[in-house]
Amino acid sequence: MTPAERHGPLDPLDLLWFCQLAADGEFIGTEPERRPTLAYISSIVETAAEMGFSSLLTATNYHAENEAWTASIATLARTRGAGLLVAVRPGMFHPAIFAKMVATAENLFPGRVRINVVTGSNPAENAMYGDMESHADRYARTREFIAILRDLWRGEPTDHLSDRYPFKGAIVSPVPPEPVPIYLGGHSDDAQRIAAELADVYLLWGDTLAGVEGRLATMRTHERTVERLVDTRLRYGLRCHVIVRETEAEAWQAADRLISRIDPEVRRRFVETTGVVDSEGQRRQLALASSGSLVVEPHLWAGVGLARSGVGVAIVGDPMQVAGTLRAYQALGISTFILSGYPHLEECRRFGQLVMPLLRQSEGRGARTRASELSAGVAPVT
Repeated sequence: MTPAERHGPLDPLDLLWFCQLAADGEFIGTEPERRPTLAYISSIVETAAEMGFSSLLTATNYHAENEAWTASIATLARTRGAGLLVAVRPGMFHPAIFAKMVATAENLFPGRVRINVVTGSNPAENAMYGDMESHADRYARTREFIAILRDLWRGEPTDHLSDRYPFKGAIVSPVPPEPVPIYLGGHSDDAQRIAAELADVYLLWGDTLAGVEGRLATMRTHERTVERLVDTRLRYGLRCHVIVRETEAEAWQAADRLISRIDPEVRRRFVETTGVVDSEGQRRQLALASSGSLVVEPHLWAGVGLARSGVGVAIVGDPMQVAGTLRAYQALGISTFILSGYPHLEECRRFGQLVMPLLRQSEGRGARTRASELSAGVAPVT
């Protein structure tokens, strides 16, 4: 049985890149040499637009040099074409004012604003924002935050009298000219149920094909058992790094080079801080990087997880192999990919030149193109 027969027709690909708001460079685990100036951030966005990416994710991180919302608005004002998927933590903004902020941004930059709601995984970093909530309370807050945004974007006077977010008579006018997509990730059962209810796109971090297929099966169970509170159908996305070169050997050499300068002290602090996260997704990324081999399946490499939090795996290979791996994930039901590489400007252009034409070509033949048509060494999904 084919994936289309199991899950219905496959959605077209939506490809996003990553907009680096912290220092960028050719190596991880050491001090990057490239500062995240507005000019540099804007160059990533404009290059991504030129290469055919629809949008770029901006992460929210207390340690980054740039605060995500401020930098995102400045970048949208300076660039054209691709939009931004702006990460926001519910603990940072009251949803009534944030609904107005997003509506303003979407009216100023029509069709270029998406929102990624980040619940938070590291108690120490959460505390930097004054967020001392438990895991369960954070997810309850996330659900309430998203529901309020959707209510207010209808443009009607709204009262909300909960203990966490009390307000009366709030109204957003003008409303966003187009619906603003909401993305939500999270490995826990709480995260998956909220996404099934309220998100437009549920995001997974990179994993093996079997790991992704298992999580999607769980999500489809949630879709059948919870009440969907959004008119649109839930879509699925994958956040992953990518290392592509003209030959497979060159790609693996680039992967080895990326981690060749990890500072032992950086590695020590990384292990120390990530050991206290309460995120099931982050624990899975750490497990992949500690599995005995960094190559966790053909063309999937967990080396980034040695020194970087968040997604720790990369698709590695020549253009056909990378395209084939993406198609294998698509066959499982993934239609949105948020990709990145170090440094982000050069790797964006490289992916656009080497892989994007293959994806466009196979998309033209229909979304059911099998991975085996594109990549030797990537097992076809049947």
